[in-house]
Amino acid sequence: MARRSALLLAAALVVVCGYVAAHVRLIHPSTKNPLYWQSAGAVGVVIQSDGSEDIADGSHTTALRQAIQSWNQVPGSVARLVENTNPAQQARTDWQADDIHLLIFDEDNSSGYFPFGSGIVAITPLWFYSSGRISDADILFNGLGFQFTTSAQPGRFDVQDVGTHELGHLLGLDHTGWSGATMFPYVDTTVILHRSPSADDILGLRSAYPAASFATISGRVERADGSAIRGAQVVAMDQAGRARAGILTNTSGNFVLTGLEADTYTLYAVALDGPVTAGNLTGGQTVDIDFQPTWYPDTVTVAAGGSAAAGTLVALPDATINLGRPTDRLPLRATIGQETLTSLRGTSLAAGSTLTASDPEVTVAVQNWLGSAVIFRVTVPAGVEPGHVDLMVENSSGERSVLTAALELAPPNPTVGSVTPDVAGAGGGTQLTIVGTGFRPGARVVLGPRIYTDGEPGGCTVVDANHIQLTVGATTPGVHDLVVVDTTGVEGRLAAAYTAADLPSLGSVFPSVGSASGGTQVRIAGSDLAPTAIVRIDGVVQTETTWESSESMLVVTAPGSAGGPYLLEVENPGGYVASTQFAYVANADPELFAVEPSVGPATGGSVLTLMGSGFAPTTEVVFGADPVTGLGGTPATSVVYVDSSTLAVVSPPGASGPAAILLREPSTGQAVIEPAGFVYKSKGSGGGGGCHIRATGADSAGDSGGGSGSDGALWIGALLVLSLGIAARARRQLAARPATA
Repeated sequence: MARRSALLLAAALVVVCGYVAAHVRLIHPSTKNPLYWQSAGAVGVVIQSDGSEDIADGSHTTALRQAIQSWNQVPGSVARLVENTNPAQQARTDWQADDIHLLIFDEDNSSGYFPFGSGIVAITPLWFYSSGRISDADILFNGLGFQFTTSAQPGRFDVQDVGTHELGHLLGLDHTGWSGATMFPYVDTTVILHRSPSADDILGLRSAYPAASFATISGRVERADGSAIRGAQVVAMDQAGRARAGILTNTSGNFVLTGLEADTYTLYAVALDGPVTAGNLTGGQTVDIDFQPTWYPDTVTVAAGGSAAAGTLVALPDATINLGRPTDRLPLRATIGQETLTSLRGTSLAAGSTLTASDPEVTVAVQNWLGSAVIFRVTVPAGVEPGHVDLMVENSSGERSVLTAALELAPPNPTVGSVTPDVAGAGGGTQLTIVGTGFRPGARVVLGPRIYTDGEPGGCTVVDANHIQLTVGATTPGVHDLVVVDTTGVEGRLAAAYTAADLPSLGSVFPSVGSASGGTQVRIAGSDLAPTAIVRIDGVVQTETTWESSESMLVVTAPGSAGGPYLLEVENPGGYVASTQFAYVANADPELFAVEPSVGPATGGSVLTLMGSGFAPTTEVVFGADPVTGLGGTPATSVVYVDSSTLAVVSPPGASGPAAILLREPSTGQAVIEPAGFVYKSKGSGGGGGCHIRATGADSAGDSGGGSGSDGALWIGALLVLSLGIAARARRQLAARPATA
């Protein structure tokens, strides 16, 4: 097996340079083979659960998931990052192991990569073979030296912004010379625009892992004497003046731009002489900088999936003027529909020079030339598409400097005005309506641990620029910000907008009527019922409650006043209440003490004696009702009222197994249920309630137990009902006679 090598890729910040190139791949320092994942369609990653000490709510996970999603949504590439959410894997810290690719915050420099004073905010160690195949890659955030945020706290680095950049390295991409690209090596606490891959990043990923056949443009860059210019950045620009693709020339001065859409392009070559320089490249690549930006004289048109030759470009001699420094907050954001005052550093930025944008719709007005800086205003008309625009400075001698993708045209930040409802159960399922401004197709809503993406299953729907709808999923209980993130990465946030409550929900209360004397057994069914939930009826706290599960509670009622219906409330901790109705009547509740026999055939016909109290001639008996709600079931075939403590009942047919017996008084609504009061047995499974009758004329040898079949049980049942009926009539007649002395 080939020997494995290691490569460290730093997300260089304002104070440190990282490794940088255009959308070229990371390359093996010795073999010069590009680095790649063999199974690019499923590159597993794990977000370490501890997160950052700066972020108490665990939102680092959501931020990094958005970074993962940004790369997974790149069109035209088979590369996909797959998050492993197994809690055991998320708890691991052994990022050095080959079997896990961790995204982890190093808070104490246990990795050894972040010594005191290090300017590296995050680093991606990669291990790979001589062929370029990556065997392991992990992302480490420097939690010792820097602070991180997911909520735009000043002076802290945005987790999603840094994470998206580092994931590009994990996928095998190098840095870029494009100031507005995700893979640009410098980051600032005030910049979040690296969250969304630029055209250069997109072409980089689809060139490394293409999902289709794209167009290519080839050519060469050389000096006037015919010598090759190595490491020149060649940029393809569309006819609207937007940068679309970039690549570096090889040691022979040749280049091949890949991953292109069919279009007509203008090409130019520019030196990596700042803010990106030769020291930023991986693999010991050579970069020549002794020339100034030079344009191909003719445009190049390429068809879908086709190829075109741009020919040879002879670069102009070097110039003294230069635009852009690592300390600039790049990309410069230019808000669509607004005017923005901004500045850039450089050299020889003197009066008499001009500063222009590559997109003619974008207006640049210089305020001051300061030699080492220029202050200017950028005006972007409303309605233009987001994207990246070059800035070019030209002095009075005609010398030029171009800063590729220096401006990022971004929409105004979306705003979130309200969320309705703003409180709902933590279990999810509630439809939310978000009202605000600047909502655009493809937006994401971040709420608690979840990301809802416009148009995706389980996501959200951008109804229009002012409304978003979504059905909220299970959310960590507590108060949450609601964030709407545009596809460009800009966001709007409403702090403490939504409360995911342990909000109880009531499905049924059975029975819904009880005795004013108290003692009624009431079963409450619903969802998100807390173990410490309080139950009140007409404002009176019910002290005898038994929590069975988040979906069920049993309450033995306290005495109340006959009447109603009254409010029955279930209150979870935090004051979240669900309510329904309950009534009291003066009558005592029916009670069921015993059922004899308690077993009978599934064909029905068993004669049962129900013993208890509070029975009435109108009492109904139902077999197989739901023991929680009292709904459903089959009425008894016959019910004979013997007295207030005895009923004679004939069972209806039922399914084999235990069945609840429900007694209900229809005039009041009072009820009692025995969850497994009777057991149905199928034919051949054993006796029929304990009765054993021998058929007349059968001998003991030939008819052993024959009377336990269904015919015998039905005959006995009919006889018993008849006799009980006669006895009941006799008692009624006796009671009607006049009393005698």
